Amino acid sequence: MNPLGQSSPAITATYEGRFPARPGFPGAWEELLQTSAAWQELDCAKYLSAWCGHAPDHVVDRLAGVNHIGVYLGDYAGDEEVFDWHAHLDELKTSGPVTSVEMGPSYISPRQYGTPGWWNSVTLADGRVIEMFACRRFGPWADRPAEEKGRLMSHVAIAVRTGDDVRHVLDVLESEAGHLETIAYTEADEAGHTYGHLRNNDSGTVLEIVYEEPRDGTGHADGRH
Repeated sequence: MNPLGQSSPAITATYEGRFPARPGFPGAWEELLQTSAAWQELDCAKYLSAWCGHAPDHVVDRLAGVNHIGVYLGDYAGDEEVFDWHAHLDELKTSGPVTSVEMGPSYISPRQYGTPGWWNSVTLADGRVIEMFACRRFGPWADRPAEEKGRLMSHVAIAVRTGDDVRHVLDVLESEAGHLETIAYTEADEAGHTYGHLRNNDSGTVLEIVYEEPRDGTGHADGRH
């Protein structure tokens, strides 16, 4: 599947703009699985070219496939909504389809959009990683259209071959395409991952570039965004 470069991974909640309540958790989870499977087959070179209009060979040569997808689950009114979702993910881990579950505060949403948020990250039995994001319905963020929120927080993360490649790709794309802006960069975090987020200020969409050391032959996204 080759989604257009101006699109982002999404489920129904992304467009509705409200964090799903517990009765909707099973449906949201099934949509996440379907979305992850579809985007995993992305042609990264074609996507990059469509996303920013600029994909030089020396950048494309550093790309190593889809690392993970990030999906916005919607706005929440209270933290307990996100904690309830996290508990649901833990239940899925107990029953088998999920092998690991992580959660933490968003670093990007308060710095870029003036509202707190949370991330969840799961690893599936087949090694795929899905990140999920939610922001508190607060301040100017609350007035943004739901579709815009989804574009700003959802993303595909493209893996590169070395840690140095992350900085190279970010710098080249940002310097050669004036509508791109690096909004976050972390070098060798506590898990050894290096990653950065680019925002296309024309389309309001985001792309992550990430490198992570393999763990026992498998990868795992850090999720700390």
